[in-house]
Formats: sequence, structure tokens, C-alpha cells
Amino acid sequence: MLVRYQNGPDGKPVKKAIVYTEREHGIEPSAVDPDAVRIVERLRSGGHSAYIVGGAVRDLILGRSPKDYDIVTDAEPPRIKKLFYRSRIIGKRFRLVHVYMGPRIYEVSTFRSIANGTVGNTYGTIDEDARRRDFTMNALYFDPLERKLVDYVGGLKDMRAGRIVPVIPLKTIFAEDPVRMIRAVKYAEATGFTIPFMTRMAIKRHAPLLAGASVSRLGEEATKILYSGNAGKIIDSLRRFGLLSPILPGVEARLSGPTAPSMRAALSDLDAYVAETGDKTLGALLSFIVKDAVAAAQAIPEEDVQASFKNALEAARDFLAPLTMPRVEVEAAVRAVFKAPDPKQKPKRPRRRRRRKAPSGSGDQATRGGPEDAPRDGD
Repeated sequence: MLVRYQNGPDGKPVKKAIVYTEREHGIEPSAVDPDAVRIVERLRSGGHSAYIVGGAVRDLILGRSPKDYDIVTDAEPPRIKKLFYRSRIIGKRFRLVHVYMGPRIYEVSTFRSIANGTVGNTYGTIDEDARRRDFTMNALYFDPLERKLVDYVGGLKDMRAGRIVPVIPLKTIFAEDPVRMIRAVKYAEATGFTIPFMTRMAIKRHAPLLAGASVSRLGEEATKILYSGNAGKIIDSLRRFGLLSPILPGVEARLSGPTAPSMRAALSDLDAYVAETGDKTLGALLSFIVKDAVAAAQAIPEEDVQASFKNALEAARDFLAPLTMPRVEVEAAVRAVFKAPDPKQKPKRPRRRRRRKAPSGSGDQATRGGPEDAPRDGD
């Protein structure tokens, strides 16, 4: 184990990070995505520092195959784009770069500063970048060339203890960004790690703030939950913390009362489907949770199938509100479970009896008919 020092204000060296060797951190070099290594290598050859960071490092330590790779560097976006021909700069407030390697996209961002808090958008140093990340297990920096793990916040120690520990102080971490509460719960279910008592209390205390979070960010987190293969467990945990209603109020409502068994069965089927097929098409995953809402809507009698499908589509959208999932995916979800009902039968109208017409030339008396109009004997 090595120690990284940095000169303090008084010029004396200050301990900044622990550096773990390959034998100590246990990451297998063969498990690291070769394209992510190439990106780091090109940034280094361009005179910049660069590391793999976040969820990919966490998964590698756990012996799992990362789904995505994020890379951080001291190079700023225009410089990153210049180094990678197939890339584009994205973002408005904080710009980062998507680098394309074959069919995959790698997110490359510049170290961020804590000068404006943990949600600011100015560039900084690697140690500042580490201190503004949400949890210690997501603040580990892996150098795939020297095969060293740089730890500024005790993240490896926390992972080995099976704890989800915030980097940012509890009084500000969730107040600054309420979506971090969802992430804490999601990580706990994905890793089997525990959330310490004081962090659990902070989540429950700040839970009402989630109602004011960005709908687009809530949608991103909801999509990740559906993809996870642990949707049932994550949703149950979110519900216990009072976090489910702001993100999926329709699911929250159906988990109460007589509809609960059906909703739980749908979530179980969803997780089994992801585990068995690996399919992460959003429309396919949404079909599991909107199935009952669609069934109730299609049971309403309508004149034709088109009207019935429209009812089902509106019911699915209402069920997913306030999230605004892509229209094409919601339509695909509804089509997957929609069953065309029998068309509504129009009531038969009683037939009207037609009046008989009088013979021509018979006059008024002939049409009335009656005893007084009959011919008399002797006239």
C-alpha cells in the first residue's frame, strides 16, 4: 500500500490518498474493457492524467462485469474532442465528451471542483472530484496502465466492510441532490451492503424533498431500476423509506390493498424476464408494470378496437405519471399486453308498425269507418 501526499498551505506534505497495488485491490486486468484502457492510454499519451472511475471500478472490485465505463481526466472537453476523432461534446452547464469506440459510448469528463458545492459545474482537481462524489464506493479511481487503485475517501475499506457511506456530509448530501437517496437504496439492494443508521435516518428525514426533483432525472433512475433485475427488492426498499411515491406513484398505489399480489407478481415476472433474456428494451420492461392498468382500461366497452386501445394507452400514461417515458416505448408496452375486446353491441331499436293506407277515392267517412256509416235498409 502506498500513500499519495500533496503540499498543504504551509508547504508541508499532507496525506491525500491511499494507493493500492494490483495484489491489494484484486482487480483482474483481463476483466477491464480494452477500449476503456485505450481511451486512458490516449489521454496519457496526450500529456494528461486519466482514470476509470465510479460504477465500473465498483463492479470490478466486486468481480462483476461493468455495464458502462466512465473516465475522468484533467483534460477539458475541447482538448478531449481533439484527441478522439469519433466523439462529441454534450451538456450545457457542465460539458463532457462522449467517445465512440465501435458500438459503445464512453463518457469522458473533466475533474470537477467543490468551489461551488457538490453540484457546481467548474473544473477542479482529482481530490476535489473525489470529495464531491456521492458515496465512497463510487469515488475510487483505477489506473488500468499501472494497475493501481487511488482512494481519497476510504472507499475500498467501506466496500470490504459492506457499507454504503456518503462522501458528502449528511446535512447536505440529500438536500443538494435528493436523487442521491434513490441511488443509495439502489446500491444497497444491488450489492447487499448495509446503509448505516445515521444515513438511513437522513434519508427518511429528507424523503419529502424528492417530490421536487427533476422529472427527467427521476425517469432515468426509474429506467435503471427496471433494467436492474432487482426491481422488486429496490421498489420495496424505496417504499419503506417513503421514496416510491414521487417516482412511481402508480406502483405505490397498486402495492396497497387487494391489488398488491398482482403488482408483486408483475415485478417478480419482470426481474425473471431480465435475468433470463437480458432484454433491456424499455417497452418490453414497462409492459410488466402497466399490464393491470391496461387490462382495466380495455374492459371499458367501446365502439371499436381503436377507441379501446386509446383508452389503454391513456391509462398506461396515467399509471406512469409524473414520469414522461418515450411515447414509442409506452405504445410498445401497451401493444405487448393489449387484448382487443369484443366491440360494443348497438342496442336494437324496436320496429315501428306502418299504418295502412286507405283505398283511393274512399273519402273521409270511408277512412273513419263505424256503425253510423253502414248502409240502412229501406233507404
